[in-house]
Parts: sequence; C-alpha cells; structure tokens
Amino acid sequence: LNFLIAHYLSQGALREAAEPLRRLMEQKPMMLPPRIDWQGQRHRSDYEALARSHPHVSTNELLRVMQARISGDTSLMTSGGTVLGRTRRRPSDSVRNALTTKLRRRQGTTHVQQLPLTMAGGMYRQLVRCHGHKYPTFCVLFDRTGRRMITGSDDYLVKVWCTRTGYLINTLKGHQDVVTDIALNTENTLLASASADGTVRVWNVRTGEPRTVLVAHAQGRAKGITGVKFSPAACDELRFVATACDDGLCRLYRWSRSRLAVDAEPIVVDGRSQSRDAVSSFAFNHTGSRFAVATTGGYVSIYSMLADTLGAPRLVARMAAHEESITTLVFSADGTMLLTGSIDGTARVWTCSGGMRWDAVTFDIKEPPPVAEMPVSEPNENLEGPAEPNQNAEASQNAEGQTEPNQSQDATGSRPTLPVKRVETNQVAWACDGTRVLISNNIGTVAAFDPHTGRECWRRRGAHGTSEV
Repeated sequence: LNFLIAHYLSQGALREAAEPLRRLMEQKPMMLPPRIDWQGQRHRSDYEALARSHPHVSTNELLRVMQARISGDTSLMTSGGTVLGRTRRRPSDSVRNALTTKLRRRQGTTHVQQLPLTMAGGMYRQLVRCHGHKYPTFCVLFDRTGRRMITGSDDYLVKVWCTRTGYLINTLKGHQDVVTDIALNTENTLLASASADGTVRVWNVRTGEPRTVLVAHAQGRAKGITGVKFSPAACDELRFVATACDDGLCRLYRWSRSRLAVDAEPIVVDGRSQSRDAVSSFAFNHTGSRFAVATTGGYVSIYSMLADTLGAPRLVARMAAHEESITTLVFSADGTMLLTGSIDGTARVWTCSGGMRWDAVTFDIKEPPPVAEMPVSEPNENLEGPAEPNQNAEASQNAEGQTEPNQSQDATGSRPTLPVKRVETNQVAWACDGTRVLISNNIGTVAAFDPHTGRECWRRRGAHGTSEV
C-alpha cells in the first residue's frame, strides 16, 4: 500500500509530495515488502527497486483500486487492473500440458455450461469459498493433512488457503507466466510449482519461503515446464523432483530431506522415440524405484532407478503403447501395473511378464458420439445489434485440423448442430484396491473395467451431459 501511494504521488503536480514519503521509506525499510531471493534470504527493498521489478503497475493503480472498491468489488485481490506480483497480460496459449490445455480450450468456449454435482451430489455441500485469483485456476491440490488447499492460476500466482475457514494463508509470487502444475512431496514439507516461463519454483510449505528455482534452459529461449512431480522414495539417493519440458525431455533433480535443498544440476531423461515427440505424462511408482514417461507419439518408456548406480535411471522397456498421443499414465497402488489412456479412444493396463516384455489388456470406450444442438439466440437477445456477416468465412477447421464447410446454417434454414465429436479418452484412474480401473471420455461417459480380464463392470453416460469428464 505504501508503494502504491508513493507511486500515485510521483505523477503530475503531486510529485513534490512523494519525495518526503520516499525518503521515509528508505529510512524505515519495514514500510516496504522485503525481497526474498531463491535461497530464502531476505533483503531490504526500496521504492526504485520495486518500481523496476513491477513495471506493469502503473501510477494510476491506486486510483483504479479505489474506484473498484467504490463500485462494489469487496476484494482488494481483484480490484483494479493489477496488484504486485501479477500482470495485466492475458495468459499464454502455448501451454502443452494435456489436461490444462483441454480445460483452457473449454473455458474459452460459449456452449459449455456449468453443470451441478451429479450422482452423489446430494451428499455434498459447500464448506468454504476461496476468492482471490484474477484469472482461471487449473491447478488445485490438498496438502497431506487436508487442512490446506493450494491453487495455481493463470495470473502467475500460487496461493495457499485454509480449508476450514477459506482464509488466504500465503501468496507465492515469482512466476512470469501461467502456472501449469503443482506438486507436494510425501513429507508435506516442500511445494513445487511449474510454469510456462521455463522455471520450477520450490517453496517451504510451512513458511511460504522460496527454497530454490530450477531453470530448464539457463541460456537461450525458455521452454515451458508442463509438469512436476516428487518421487515418493524413502532413501536420499532416490529422492527426485521430476519435471517435463516443452523441449521433450524430463529432468530429475535430487533433493535433501534434512536440508530441504534441491540440487541445481539435473539428470536428463529422454523418453522420446522421435525428435518431434513431446512428453505428455510421466509418473513414479509407489516406491520411486520406477519412472515412466509417455509421449505424444504414443510411446511409453519405463526406467529403473535401481541400476548399477543407485538413482541413475536405466531404460528397461520402451513400447508402442497406443496409436496416437497418450493423455494419462498412472501406476497401480502396488506398482506392478501401469495404466495408460490415449486420444485414440482406448486405455491399456500393462504388466511386466519378465525382462523387457510387457503384456497389455485393452479397454475400448469408443462409442457413437451424440449430435448436440447449438443454442439459437432469440431475435432481441443481441443488444449490440446484428453482427456483420463474414464474407471470407467459407470454411472452418475442426479439432483435427481438417477443413470442413461452414455449418452455421444449412441450406434449408433449419437449426444448426454441433460438429460430430471424435471420442477420446480423457482421464484414467485406479480404484484404491487395484481391482478396477476408471476411464472417462470427452462425451460424458465414465466406465469401470477389470484390469486383469478387460471385462466391463459398468458404464454411465448422461450424468455430465455431453461435456468432457
């Protein structure tokens, strides 16, 4: 607040009034927030340093905040255009994380409506509502105690909330692009946040202080980080922070449980079968002794972390798991089986039968897609007047990039319909006891299968309409 006041006074006729305030802030550094470096050390800050590190905060920011408050916005976290640590620039559209990319694409469409909780929805009630992010939030998880919830948003911020009261505990600042993934270690002491700015920031969960910053490309153009995970291993040699990057590589950084420190030099794992492949998913088993990487080319590579040198990943198997890109990859609870899902509409459970050989059980959830009607506006619904026809829009592209005729209205003038969707596997998961696998697709279907025989146990469709699950 002191910075915003001095920033506002530094313009126009009030410039002379800002000088005494700035001198006072230099004499009393507690009037400004301290700078915290990547090692968690605090440093004194001054007005000039804050102005240089936050160039997106204009001199009129305080005025915009007050105007928003007067107009009824009750939260200073979203009042005005920006606050320290965030930007007015719109989120990046170049994030390749499979799940968050789908969610961002859906968030921008107009025909997706918010659906209530279904099936067991009557058993749930809202406990608290957490409000504070400026842009959409696609990364959410609970800590190991269930007392804190952590969110990562497209406003470049990571926030820690109390699940009992909904109060904000910490705001973690530092990323310069959208947050793509967040992860907690098993000990509940470290939080890692990945961003499209090419960095992974590791934070102390209890204090909120930064522990380290991991940079995939120290030189040249930064590649976005699409995922981050902690290894659940118990011994120091197998404790890793694993990251996936837009360059198609995974990087493993060792970390110390006693020092809460992370090594800056990574072990690079290349799970690509071709140079143009990208990592779409990766996972550790429950002991951290195996590490699996899935790619957009449909390949899965499995590494053993118990090679001749402990903690050095050794490739033990690489198979063409699916015909197209893999969306999700998950180990079973006992670590003996691996579940994969693909946009080709199938999922597979893989079991090692000895040596380099892995046998698969396939589940197919492809089905005839529904034909949904597009909403038609009433004659007086458009208050801004009729839109001008686009004479150049003779064709449009579907999700696969194929050109098809413009279907905004057919020759008979009847109500148009949505293009037929391609049925894809979105998410896969294991039941806690490992006796069932759950698979969802992009037309609202959820199904359960026996992982050993491939028998379909049940299938439900319609609870979510025709929206992606």
